[in-house]
Amino acid sequence: MSHTLIELYTATPAWAALPPEQRTAFFDRIGAGMQHFDPARITAVAMGRVLPGVAHGSSEQFYAVWRCESREDADALVEGIAATGWHRYFTTTNALGADDGMAQHLTDLAAL
Repeated sequence: MSHTLIELYTATPAWAALPPEQRTAFFDRIGAGMQHFDPARITAVAMGRVLPGVAHGSSEQFYAVWRCESREDADALVEGIAATGWHRYFTTTNALGADDGMAQHLTDLAAL
């Protein structure tokens, strides 16, 4: 069953202190690391800045949404992101769940 990973993240002071050439090298490592994942199994759906002024919005700066073919693929992605040193430079909140669909979601909510 496919899963969706949603990341919300904000730059840390360590990122702000990093010189431009080291930022570039960091993103080069991330790009190289992403080559290890099968794009048919792990797909970036959307990424961008979190907009301010949204009711019940997040205070995080950025978001990323990933579609993963399985829980194992999602776990591998989370581990791969952590292995890059990402969390030194960005505080991150992850939400991961199976793509159950609206009917199952409402059933799950009703069962609470």
